[in-house]
Amino acid sequence: MLVVLSGLCYKFNRMKNSRRPTFIVTAIWVVAFLAGCSNNPTLTTSAAAENAEPGKFQPLTDIPIPNGAKLDSDKSLILGPADHWLGRAVLKVGLAANEATVFYQNQMPSFGWELITMAQGKVTNMTFSRADRIASIQIEGETFGGSHATIIMSPRQPKQEPSKTK
Repeated sequence: MLVVLSGLCYKFNRMKNSRRPTFIVTAIWVVAFLAGCSNNPTLTTSAAAENAEPGKFQPLTDIPIPNGAKLDSDKSLILGPADHWLGRAVLKVGLAANEATVFYQNQMPSFGWELITMAQGKVTNMTFSRADRIASIQIEGETFGGSHATIIMSPRQPKQEPSKTK
């Protein structure tokens, strides 16, 4: 591909008074190069996690994952086993922000999560609880379509009795 692009650049450079084609070909080459550098793993859909092929990357099995979602490994920190993890998972979701919100609102209960609170706006924040953990999900739309979901998983703090003062 590089040889083809180099040849095209040479031909376009030979054209009199024309720098625009060189710029276009160079821009295409840069975009192709950067697209090849993307290393964010695609997550398998959670419903299929039990039947996933060996070697497929599936770090999260206790929350729903939309089809085609990709883990942003640079912004994520996942600690612990796939079914009882803690930390932050940032997912690039192919759904619009409102569709992603509906997805998590409808699918989290099927994974045993109970909705505690939800605030919708330009950025949607949802908080769920399950056993000894709390999941906070923040969904924000992206400029050119799709959205990203930041999921913060933390341990639930034990209930404390109010202190009795004399």
